[in-house]
Amino acid sequence: MASAVDERADPATAALAVIREWQWLRCDPDGMPFHPGKELSFVVNRLAMEGVVRPDAAVLTLLSRGELIAHGSYSWRKYQYGKFYQLEGVNEILKPWRWQGLADLIEEEKRELAGQGWPLFEVDLDKLNMRDCPVYEWQFDDNRFCTAVCPPDTETHAPTYVEEWYSAWDIEVWPRDWDAAEEDYQPEQETVAQSANKGGRPPAADWEAAALEIAGRYYRGDFKPQTIADVGRELGSWLGDQDLYPSDSIIRVHAKRIFEAFQAWEVE
Repeated sequence: MASAVDERADPATAALAVIREWQWLRCDPDGMPFHPGKELSFVVNRLAMEGVVRPDAAVLTLLSRGELIAHGSYSWRKYQYGKFYQLEGVNEILKPWRWQGLADLIEEEKRELAGQGWPLFEVDLDKLNMRDCPVYEWQFDDNRFCTAVCPPDTETHAPTYVEEWYSAWDIEVWPRDWDAAEEDYQPEQETVAQSANKGGRPPAADWEAAALEIAGRYYRGDFKPQTIADVGRELGSWLGDQDLYPSDSIIRVHAKRIFEAFQAWEVE
């Protein structure tokens, strides 16, 4: 049954009220809570199903306010004061000001169209060697967005000249409120009698041993993953050899943590 949406409320506030009704906290087979995020596309589409008008705009507003938190993979490049900078990573918490920058670009385009002007859909980032870059891409249905900033009418040799490109994908979001709920959660300790009564419960995976095994392969040079999915497949294969078969969603949570560690090692 669809949630009732208060049409008198601010659309973003109404959307947040609906989102808070959903189940967010999830646990692995050992009863330990893990990352509660849901895919951006799922959140937008479910809000639409539950009666929220322009749910993508409502979600973007909540992200800009910091009332929704987001995780995702990212790639960033910047040219400033004659120097080049760049970073790539996974599980980066996307800050509210990143989302506000996207929202500002969308509004700027709307103002240009309303004034019957010609919006600047693309820019050339000459210093970053990236031409015909969209000023922004807001692909919520594909769990990603991208922004490209280049000050107009500024000479590329000027001391204050800046170019910046940012892309994020595999985005998951959740209400800020649930951060505290996850930290405060204490799994119930089962007694020996409770365990015996379950009879036939499959053994829980030893994730510490699994992580050490995958890390050992990485250290020896036997395994050099390029994506989270690569780590997930390696984890699943090793666990299968132990006659353990956790769900794909559980494996992905641990694979993301391991892959993030590998990325950090590469930076160091």
